[in-house]
Amino acid sequence: MTTPALRTNGNRPHASLVTLGAGWMWPAVLVAFFVSFLYLPAHAANTGAVDGLIATIAALYVVAVSVGLVRLVRGGVLRVAGSGDPIVLFGRGPEPLFDVRIRARWRLAAIGAGGLVAGTAVAGAGSLIGTAAPGTYAHALASLALGVNLALVGGVLVPAPGFTGWALMLAVADAAGTGFDRRVRRAARLAQLTGVPIFLSLGLAAAALGDPMLMLVGFLVAMFIGTQTSMAVGHDAIARFLRGRVLGDLARPVAGHADPDEPVEALMTRLPGSTAVTAVEAGGALIGAIGPRQLAARDRDRAGQRVSEIMVALGDVALLPAATPAADVPAAIGRHGFALVRGAAGLAYIEANDLLGQIQAGAAGSGDTAGGREVPVSGPLDERPSPRDHEG
Repeated sequence: MTTPALRTNGNRPHASLVTLGAGWMWPAVLVAFFVSFLYLPAHAANTGAVDGLIATIAALYVVAVSVGLVRLVRGGVLRVAGSGDPIVLFGRGPEPLFDVRIRARWRLAAIGAGGLVAGTAVAGAGSLIGTAAPGTYAHALASLALGVNLALVGGVLVPAPGFTGWALMLAVADAAGTGFDRRVRRAARLAQLTGVPIFLSLGLAAAALGDPMLMLVGFLVAMFIGTQTSMAVGHDAIARFLRGRVLGDLARPVAGHADPDEPVEALMTRLPGSTAVTAVEAGGALIGAIGPRQLAARDRDRAGQRVSEIMVALGDVALLPAATPAADVPAAIGRHGFALVRGAAGLAYIEANDLLGQIQAGAAGSGDTAGGREVPVSGPLDERPSPRDHEG
C-alpha cells in the first residue's frame, strides 16, 4: 500500500528538526556504568585515572554518535519525504518509519540509509581494530564502535516488533500494494517466512560448529520472531475492531445486582455468566461493582466472605459515557478488568474477557484468517502497542 507523500499546508506544521526522546536517561546511566567499571578496565588495566576518564568520555561519545548518526540519517530521509515528526536521537518518540502516509519507498530508503551508515562504521571500526594494539584504549574504543554498529545492523535483520526489521517488513508489505487492514498480517507472514528459517539455520550451523552461545542466540531469536509477530497480528486485529466503534456498541447491560452484606458464595450461584459484572447496591444506591477478576481473587478458604469485601468501590470504577470511543477502553479496563458505561438504556459494562470474545468473533466474521486458519487474537487489552512510540 502506498500513499501520497505528506505535504505541509498549514494544517500540520513541521515540528522541530531534532529532539531527545523519552526514557533515554536510565539506559544511558547503565551504559556509562558498564563502560566505566566493566568494559574499559577489562581492556586496559593499570592506567592512570585521567586516562581512564578520557577513555570513558570517548567511549560514551562513540556510543552516542553511533546511535544518533543512524537515527539522524534515517530521520533526514523521512523529513525529505514530508514527515513532520522530529528526529528522535535517543530514547522513544514519534517514529515515522511506521507512518503509512509516507510512501513505502521513502521508508525503505530511510532504513537502507541508516543501515549503510552503520555498515560503513562496522567496516571502519574493523580496520581500526587491526591497527590498534591490543590492551590499549584505542583498541577498546574501536571494539566498542564495532559492537554498537553491529547491533544497529542486526536490528535491521531481525524482523520482529521492537526492531527496525519490523518496519522493513511493513514497508515491503506496503510497497507490494497490501491493503491497510492486511498489512500487519502480510508483514508477519513475511517475517516468519524469512527471519525464522534464517535464525534457525544460524542456530543449526552454530551447533554443528560447536558454538553453544551462538546456537542459543539463533534459536531464541527465531522463537522471538514467531511469537512477537503473532502478537502483532493479534494487537492489530484488536485495534481494527475498536476503530470507529463506541462503548455503547460493545457494552452489556448490567443484569446482576447484589447487596454488600450478601455472601460471595451466594452471589456466584446466581451469576448469569462467567464474564458478567454485578452492581453492588445499598438502599437502592450504587456503591460498587464486582467482575470476574475480583471473584477469582476471593479467599476460597474463608467461609462467609461478604460482597463488600471484594467489590470495587464506585469511586475506583471507570464510569464512562456510552459515546466514548472504543479505542479508549483498554486503558479503562486495565486496572480492574471492567468498566461501567452510562447509556440511555441504563447502566452497562465492558469486561475484558467478554470484549476479547467479541473481537475474536469479529475477526472470524471479517475473514481475518491466515493460511486458512483464524488469526488468534490474544494478549492483555490494556497493553496496546503504539507504532508511533517505537524504540527503533
